[in-house]
Parts: sequence; C-alpha cells; structure tokens
Amino acid sequence: MNKNEILGFFSAKNEEEAKRNAYKYTDCGAFIEFEEDGVVIGSIVEGSDHGTTTFHLKYDDGTTKENFQKIIDQIEQEADLIWKWANEEDENGVTDAQRGMDFPLL
Repeated sequence: MNKNEILGFFSAKNEEEAKRNAYKYTDCGAFIEFEEDGVVIGSIVEGSDHGTTTFHLKYDDGTTKENFQKIIDQIEQEADLIWKWANEEDENGVTDAQRGMDFPLL
C-alpha cells in the first residue's frame, strides 16, 4: 500500500487524522507513525508495561488492504492477550504476570 491508500484505509485526509482514527477506531488504541518510506503500526497496552509487536511496513511493498487488516487484527488480539495477562486476576487475586507466567505471544 502507498501512503494515500493507508490514509484512505483510515478514512483520513492527512497523517494526523489517520493517527487519530487508528487510535479511536481500534479496541486497543493502535498507533501509526508515518515515516519517509513507510509506516510503523502497533499498540501500547494500558495497564501493563508492554506493547504489541510493532510492524514496520514499507510503502508499495505489496501489502494489500486485506493483509493490512490482518496486521491490525493481530495487534488487537495481541493487545487483548497482554492486557489479560497483566490485569485479569485468578480466584486468589493474582495475575498471570504476577505468577511469573510467560509473556503471551501469538
């Protein structure tokens, strides 16, 4: 995808609007940063000291809208797993993170 296609994906007229829409319209509050040769997309997971996988995508690298959506879906799933790992308590009030369980990966 090129820059204009990415802006269109987020129904945005410019980079700032795309950043706002990515954050606002994803459950995980994804971020997108525009660089000279592509974009960086991922999410910082509130309630934890961690973030999701960060994807560095080059413009016109052959990424389709469908693949881009799959990346966003993966970020959403990963953010959900990290949040649960860091915040959901068992019957003893202990989270998986506190128990020392491995960090969740997809």
